[in-house]
Amino acid sequence: MEKKASESKPKQLGGMERRRHIRLSLMGAATLTVQGGKPEEVYMGCIGRGGAGFYFARRLKSKQLVILSIRLMEERWLELDMKFAARVRWVQPAGKLFMVGLKFEKMSDDRYTLLLKHLKLMKELQL
Repeated sequence: MEKKASESKPKQLGGMERRRHIRLSLMGAATLTVQGGKPEEVYMGCIGRGGAGFYFARRLKSKQLVILSIRLMEERWLELDMKFAARVRWVQPAGKLFMVGLKFEKMSDDRYTLLLKHLKLMKELQL
C-alpha cells in the first residue's frame, strides 16, 4: 500500500507537548510587574517549573522581562509571597483580554518544592 503524503511527514508538536515541565492549574489573581512599570493584576491559569500562563488586560511584547508575584498558602493558613523572574514567551487575544505565556528565568529545586506543596494543599482544600 502507498502512504499518503500526510502520513509520511512527522507530526508537529504543539506548545503543550513541547514543554519540559508539567503545568498545573492555578486559579486566582496575581501581580505582574513589567520591567520599568507598575504592578498590575493578572488572572492565573496555570503554573509549573518552566513557566506560567495567565490572562491580562493588555498585550505584552514577546521576550519582555517581567516579575510575577503570587501569594502561596502554606500549612496552618500561613501566607508566603513568591516572585518569579520571567520572559514573555507568547501572547494571544482572548476576547477582551490576552492570554500570556511566561518562561521562568530559573527556579531552584527548593522553590519548586514549595510551589508543589502549595498546589497540593490547594487541591486538598479544593480551593
